[in-house]
Amino acid sequence: MTKRKIILLHILLFLVLTAVLFFYSERLLNIFAPGYHDVFMWLNLIIYGTIGILILTIISCFVFIRKR
Repeated sequence: MTKRKIILLHILLFLVLTAVLFFYSERLLNIFAPGYHDVFMWLNLIIYGTIGILILTIISCFVFIRKR
């Protein structure tokens, strides 16, 4: 696999995981914080979850590129 394919695959993976987080974040809040329906909690979950996914995706991309 070329570097370009690895990077594109990781970008696609980041976009998919972020979309899944966005659509399932309300369900996650209902499971882990039942009874609290606060917009700020939802926004924090989206923001910090996206940052976490980005960091993990970047680390994975670097590992795959170094293995190549």
